Amino acid sequence: VQLYAVVSEEPIYIVTEFMSQGSLLDFLKDGDGRYLKLPQLVDMAAQIAAGMAYIERMNYIHRDLRAANILVGDNLVCKIADFGLARLIEDDEYTARQGAKFPIKWTAPEAALFGRFTIKSDVWSFGILLTELVTKGRVPYPG
Repeated sequence: VQLYAVVSEEPIYIVTEFMSQGSLLDFLKDGDGRYLKLPQLVDMAAQIAAGMAYIERMNYIHRDLRAANILVGDNLVCKIADFGLARLIEDDEYTARQGAKFPIKWTAPEAALFGRFTIKSDVWSFGILLTELVTKGRVPYPG
């Protein structure tokens, strides 16, 4: 998502580009995304994968990759958002502090159990995001 401006004094503002369709989750559940066919969903998945590959090349992990944190614009353009849990990784791993909160249903087992996040943790989350895509926004592991 294109960052246009930041106001660093109170009140703090961040101005970004407008993504007309909102979050991918809402788009799939309540918007025109309900009517998408598999080729369109695959294209969206490829865009998200390309964005995550870029994040990896920059040595970051997202740690909160899910449909709610993908923004959809015109022509089904998808962009990764919400970098609140993102971290720069050194030594190929980031260890979360004790008691840190993260979205458990999207979190890789080793990250959930031991707080160890790697690029592979984001790959796991991407797999869960793919299930959100093909089920049109259903919550993973219902019940």
